[in-house]
Amino acid sequence: MLNAQPPQTTTDALRPDIGALSRRIRRLGTELHSAVRAVTQQVATTSRKPHELARSLRIHRTLASRLLNAVRTDDPLAAISRMPRSEGLRMFLTAAKSSASRDAIEQAETALRNFEHLVDGELGGWDGFDAVITEWLPDAREKFELANKQAAFKGMANLLGVRADVQLVTSIYYPDADGQSCDIAVIEGMAGLRRLRPSARIPFAMTAPIPGAPRPLAYVLEGLTHAEPGPDYPLLDEFCSKPIPRFHAVRAGKITNYFLAGNEVGENSAVDVYAASVIRHARPIYADAAAPGWRPSAAAGPNVPAKVLLLNFLVHEDIWPESDVELRVYDTHVNGLADANDPARDIDRLELQESVQVLGKGAARFRATEVGRHVEMVQYVCDQLNWDSNRLRGYRLRVQYPLYNAQYCLVFDPLPPRPQ
Repeated sequence: MLNAQPPQTTTDALRPDIGALSRRIRRLGTELHSAVRAVTQQVATTSRKPHELARSLRIHRTLASRLLNAVRTDDPLAAISRMPRSEGLRMFLTAAKSSASRDAIEQAETALRNFEHLVDGELGGWDGFDAVITEWLPDAREKFELANKQAAFKGMANLLGVRADVQLVTSIYYPDADGQSCDIAVIEGMAGLRRLRPSARIPFAMTAPIPGAPRPLAYVLEGLTHAEPGPDYPLLDEFCSKPIPRFHAVRAGKITNYFLAGNEVGENSAVDVYAASVIRHARPIYADAAAPGWRPSAAAGPNVPAKVLLLNFLVHEDIWPESDVELRVYDTHVNGLADANDPARDIDRLELQESVQVLGKGAARFRATEVGRHVEMVQYVCDQLNWDSNRLRGYRLRVQYPLYNAQYCLVFDPLPPRPQ
């Protein structure tokens, strides 16, 4: 009896073939763009500005502005993405009948019906069309993603009853005394954290034992806070809002979850809360001490729906100086948190229009508009650990309306060989 081998499926094999659909969209989009442009040229001979066109045809100025902006765009797909939708186009064509030729109006109406048939019959409406063309138009994709991420943020915030203005995660990699591995300090927190409903629970942190660590608590900065927390989470008090936010602990086996205490709601109840942690000998520096091809990374995912996620990766100048940083975004709602070194999780990667900013070297370059005292926090933590903050180089990911079930990772190149 033969042993059946499971088929090998790659992420590329899962991508649909949209070549035929692409050609139809481009052909029908070109016809609609040309027909609407022809009508516009006939009625806009003396009305080349939005307010003039709106006044002459007695249509809304916003409709006139979108229309003129679209027909002046040479790329048909970009033009259709900017053009008013069906109802707006029909309003324009009805108003233009007194100024444009009958043939031009009829050609535009026919082109609109043909394009609507494609949009409604195969793409599920204009929202589906917007999603499809983001494959070809980076500008449209950025606008599309931002609008939908904002809608998702509002929906999740209302459902969960909690939101934050900013979530901050700053990872600092610094070589330890032997120069073979690096310590990692993490500053994490939220600004403008508040409830929307009195009964909502606000999660802030989770602690669990670290294998090989001298004590079980992961999120405590040595020398700054006590080793074993009571009912309140050990915070960087100097940088938190006053009065200091309080927490209550909920234990589940070896894991302890910390939730913001109280039931206040509204703008006046918003708090700023920050904590720090350090793990000694956390990562190897050279390839001979790790699995082949192993890549160091820093990661963050929204604890609560947030307007902005700031993920900073600060690395000592002597660690991986020739390495580049790659951004990876994972969907975690099925398989949980991802390991950037696990190729099996490539299937969970999301393609989003985000980018990494290179900050340069030195603490003064790590300023963040959304977190006014970020440089001070980095300096404070480094001073407590006797680290030189001016020898750090930085990378930053800033995400507007981060997806609630997403994990954002900044990934370095594979570890270099040990120098001879």
